[in-house]
Amino acid sequence: MLLDNINHKSILVKKSYLIVLTVLFAFNCTQKKQKNETESKPLAETLMAESIQRFTTAWNQGNAVEISKEFTADAIRIISNPQSPIEGQESILKAFEDTFSEGSELKNSRIEVTVTDARSVSEDIYLGAGNFTILNQQNEILEQGKWGNVFKFDNGQIKYLMESAHRELKDVDTSVAEITLKNSITSEALHFDKIVRSIENYISNYNSKNSDGLSMLFTEDGIQNVNSKNGIVMGRQQIKQTESYSDGSVLNATILGYRYLDNNLAIAYGKWTASGEDNSIVIGQWGNLFKIEGEKALLIMESAGLSR
Repeated sequence: MLLDNINHKSILVKKSYLIVLTVLFAFNCTQKKQKNETESKPLAETLMAESIQRFTTAWNQGNAVEISKEFTADAIRIISNPQSPIEGQESILKAFEDTFSEGSELKNSRIEVTVTDARSVSEDIYLGAGNFTILNQQNEILEQGKWGNVFKFDNGQIKYLMESAHRELKDVDTSVAEITLKNSITSEALHFDKIVRSIENYISNYNSKNSDGLSMLFTEDGIQNVNSKNGIVMGRQQIKQTESYSDGSVLNATILGYRYLDNNLAIAYGKWTASGEDNSIVIGQWGNLFKIEGEKALLIMESAGLSR
């Protein structure tokens, strides 16, 4: 009987010890995560400020070569005009040469950029979101809009991996037009099937006006940067509360590109259309950053805008 009591007490002590160790481990992991996030925020903000300084200086000098150096060799630009993604540093250089060429409305323009959020999402991947304004020499606004970009850390700097910047369109052409989205790409790349399901679920929740379901497609601290909302919306709860729908509007979207970045991160981009009951239709582009969690691809950042 005495031996049984001793063994029983010994087991209880061991169990208590294991519980304490488990709690301490979980606490230390939480503390480490919070410490890393606290330490990485100032670094992200510094790197973003330096990147914007280089970008705006090159833009204001009309220097296409220098501005193209801010992009990785395999970077993607998704902007309001042109209506298709610009892929690769060489194509990006050509696009900026056209932007600063004679006859372009943006020749001799200057750009102002503000940052709403900057953060690291892995050791070498960063994101940023904010606003931009392009002015002519008379300080008249030529374009303004929002941006939500993904960057890769390279040799002490961050470089654009995907730029997704969309201007505000004052006069949107909604006239009836024959617009057919290309079929989404197919891919055997890791986790691509989860991206497809995420886009399908987004379309389904939007078209059924399900704000709860749509907001759950984002990470808890996700970012929504879209033309249909004022400002840049931060956090799942705010995304849910600010979601609005046009009567009779039907959303559709297609995937034109995908890249898995490691560390359970992926980028994808494509086009979208929204048609109304009156046969009006608008078209735009999107470039999003996803986090793979189990069988889901959650939106860390949605960045989408109108093309016409």
